[in-house]
Amino acid sequence: MVYRIVFNLHIYISAITLIAGLVTVIKSVIGWSGRKQYTRLDFGISRAFSIALYLQLMLGFIIYFLLRSSTRTPAFEIPDSSNDASLRFWAIEHIALMIFALFLTQLGRLYIKKCIKPLQRFKASVFYYGSSLLLILFSLSIALFFK
Repeated sequence: MVYRIVFNLHIYISAITLIAGLVTVIKSVIGWSGRKQYTRLDFGISRAFSIALYLQLMLGFIIYFLLRSSTRTPAFEIPDSSNDASLRFWAIEHIALMIFALFLTQLGRLYIKKCIKPLQRFKASVFYYGSSLLLILFSLSIALFFK
């Protein structure tokens, strides 16, 4: 019961994460090509993307380590995933890709805060948030393959 609630919340927040990421990247491309100013709205959308990724990480860890429905192994033991590609994806690859996407997003936020010119901010935003979004989309496409 609790697993299903947290898992559904994880899915809904992933949709919010994708929307925030897409809006951030699209708005950055428009700002870069139109030579616009980097506004508080741009900072806010990128902050929402970052916060949604952190929520995803916390919910994913709760699902994986605390609510896993395996009765054969303790909650904090990583399952043997050498023979099962789907299990390996969820146990190793999905987690690694999402943590790296979060790392890129956080690195981008820090770099954008230090940039002075709006054009530099938009370029950095497209690079960091776009790379992060590509990693997320890549991970989701692999997840659909293993489903």
